[in-house]
Amino acid sequence: MTHIRRSLTISNETRHLSLVRAVVSEVLDASTFDGKTRNKIIVAVDEALANVVEHAYQGGTGPIELGFDLDPEKLVVRIRDNGVRFEPSAARLTAQIDIKEHIRLGLKGGLGLFLMRQIMDEIQYVHDTEFVNELILTKKQPPPAEAPAGA
Repeated sequence: MTHIRRSLTISNETRHLSLVRAVVSEVLDASTFDGKTRNKIIVAVDEALANVVEHAYQGGTGPIELGFDLDPEKLVVRIRDNGVRFEPSAARLTAQIDIKEHIRLGLKGGLGLFLMRQIMDEIQYVHDTEFVNELILTKKQPPPAEAPAGA
C-alpha cells in the first residue's frame, strides 16, 4: 500500500459534510479496514466535523481545514479551525455514557465525543499550532490479509 495524503478546506456549512464523507470514503478505499470499520470511521469524522461546523464560529462563517494521512500502519485525520477555542475537560474526553439512559431521557446530541472515542484508537485536541483548534483522530490499520497458501 502506498502513502496517501489528501487535504481539503471547506467553510463551516452543513452542505459540505457529504463532500467530506465522500473524501473519507475515497481515502479508506486504499486501506485494509473492513467495510464495517470504514463506515464507523466515516461516522467518527462526520461527528467531529459536525461539531466544528455547529460550534466553532458561533453563527458566523469561517474555514475548516481537513487533512487525511493514510500509511500502512494508520489513518490520521486532522480537523483544524480558527473559531472559538474548544477546551475539552479530561472528564469529558473519558466520560462513559449510558446510551439507554440517554435515549430514555430523550437527550439529543452530546454523543459525538463518545462515538469518536468508541471508534477511533486515539483522539487529541492540540492548541500549540497555528490554528485555534486542531483535532487529531487516529485509527490503526489491521495488517493486510494474507493470500491463501497455494493461491
